[in-house]
Amino acid sequence: MTDTYPPSRPSPSGTLPGSGTRAATAPDVTLPDVNGGMVPGSTASGSTAPEGTARDGATRDGRPGGGRAAAPRQRDAFFDNAKFFTAALVVVGHVWAEFGDSNAAKAAYVVLYSFHMPVFVFIAGYFSRGFMRSTDKFRSIFPTLIVPYVIFILLYRAQLILINDVDFKVSELFRPHFLMWFLVAMVFWRLSVPLWGHLRYPVLTSVALSLVAGSWAFTADSTLSRTAGLLPLFVLGLTIEPRHIQWLRRSWARWAGLAVLVIALPVAYVWEKGTVIPDIHRSFILWNKGYDDMGYGALEGSGYRLLALAFAVFLGAAFLAVIPRETSWYTRMGTRSMYVYLLHGLIVKTFDYTGVLAEPVLHTPLGLVCVTLAAVALGVVLATAPVQRLTHRAVEPKAKWLLKPTHGRT
Repeated sequence: MTDTYPPSRPSPSGTLPGSGTRAATAPDVTLPDVNGGMVPGSTASGSTAPEGTARDGATRDGRPGGGRAAAPRQRDAFFDNAKFFTAALVVVGHVWAEFGDSNAAKAAYVVLYSFHMPVFVFIAGYFSRGFMRSTDKFRSIFPTLIVPYVIFILLYRAQLILINDVDFKVSELFRPHFLMWFLVAMVFWRLSVPLWGHLRYPVLTSVALSLVAGSWAFTADSTLSRTAGLLPLFVLGLTIEPRHIQWLRRSWARWAGLAVLVIALPVAYVWEKGTVIPDIHRSFILWNKGYDDMGYGALEGSGYRLLALAFAVFLGAAFLAVIPRETSWYTRMGTRSMYVYLLHGLIVKTFDYTGVLAEPVLHTPLGLVCVTLAAVALGVVLATAPVQRLTHRAVEPKAKWLLKPTHGRT
């Protein structure tokens, strides 16, 4: 896939601000690798051409397409780096979830979960702007989100049954389990994209919906609760002005971001001790429960959720500010973050179900350091090209045959 620097949000009239041209003629913005693989019209080499156009510049039905292929788009190393580090932190977070017997580990866990999935969602929104301009973009939802969901939910269910000795139930076969909620949420978020381009205050509206939804009964389902709770982060990424992202690339922002992340650790440690800062339900940063399930009323719960959103933006901005801007050995790995996300859970859950992560030797300071380094190493390995070649049929299945052909449509 090719990630380009997205333009500003399209105006309601269908034109890009200041461009004087129809939005349909603007360069397409491809999907982020954290949410799927190649979308229709994306070439294996990384360049992207409009669907229905051959790589030599001619259309599939033989009509001239300009006489030459479009020049490959330049990737933005900053976002590839951000996707790599975020995916690695997802692996670390799922491992740390099994180490709740240390206040230091719990403090690091709280800081990590306060921003790493919100950043993941923000980046997904940032690279979903193409859905505002082209209805053909919606064709990618089925092959890049729904088909991989079916494949991996069956694998995760098989793990539960064969390794964790859970009874088989047909009614639960395709129910979201563990990290699979994200693909379901992405379907809902991307289907909602056209709405946000027509609103005067999209981020404020999404925040209001998130706060109100926390008191609705459907949030008893953790997937729907996360979908509603994290919606503002997706909309923020979808509608933010690119110039605001540029602020995070300045040299002073890197040092400020690093300072914020360092200070957040002792603050979280004090909170975990429970003697200074009032105890707040951890599900506010996991986004997996409604207010009733956490024992809060609508007003109190809304206040805490708003606080969680504010911390997500604040810490997320600090994290993005420290991300390297230059191309490095891990930059290309950022394009394979979907592989890291979907595959690591099978490995982590195997260690969890078999009791490996519960071994006393691992629940020591040295053991926690070793497990953390192993989690990072796992994230790196799963982002390599050999793993992509071995597993691409599951992560990026060739499912475009399920879609109607597009040539001849207007």
